Amino acid sequence: MEYYKITLEKDLLEWGKVLSVGELVQEINDKLVNKGFNKTNSRLVFSVCSDDCNRLAERETIEKALTKIFNREFHLGGLAAYPVGGVSGIVAASHHPPDLKTLDGRKERAGNLIIFASPHFGIIKKETLIYGSFIRPGQQKPTASCGAMMGFLSALKAAKNTNKLRPRVEDTSLDPSKKVLYKQLIANYSDRLNTLLKLDDVNNQVLELFKINHDLVESKLLQMIAEFKKKEPFSGNMAFISGITINTTDKDYFILKQIKYLN
Repeated sequence: MEYYKITLEKDLLEWGKVLSVGELVQEINDKLVNKGFNKTNSRLVFSVCSDDCNRLAERETIEKALTKIFNREFHLGGLAAYPVGGVSGIVAASHHPPDLKTLDGRKERAGNLIIFASPHFGIIKKETLIYGSFIRPGQQKPTASCGAMMGFLSALKAAKNTNKLRPRVEDTSLDPSKKVLYKQLIANYSDRLNTLLKLDDVNNQVLELFKINHDLVESKLLQMIAEFKKKEPFSGNMAFISGITINTTDKDYFILKQIKYLN
């Protein structure tokens, strides 16, 4: 077992299952492909961060592996994977799956949706692993990953509590993804964020922050999907995959939280 996986499993304390890209593909084959989800009848809906490290050609990425199984993808996510596409984005995605053939040979719009929700953070290896940093192809120095969430953590530490971190009222239209993300984190997870500040180890702070990031993205998506179902008739099947993507220099890992059916 690789050093990355061993360290993550030790630090996670069974929060999720640490998988290589190949192991994640096998889990999806077992739970979705073998149940009838495939590229001829399904469309991926990604709520992932816009950070390019998640899809760089030089790396073995989860996004490329999933796209290979299921063909194309529809994107809902902004910074830190927050689903800025909202209910309207899900409605639009529901119009895009391949048509299914009926028993009499006709085609009807009833393809499946696979919702993939995943914030991400980078890891670099020095004497030990450092969470929240990443060395991008073509660069020599590490940078923050996910930059939006690591920036939030820096601001939280400087403020010392969430009450002092309340975002100022500014023009949201110029930085919409960040503004919504930060406000939702503070509004929904203030207690957990303040508890995070009491942790001594920086890696544990980063890990706890991205658990919160995951929970925010997952909960908002499920709320949006519930609202979508009220508004839009959809006869296809829906599956939901959530977790946290881990970016190392040459490949991704995935902390799988759940794979479940939504109907």
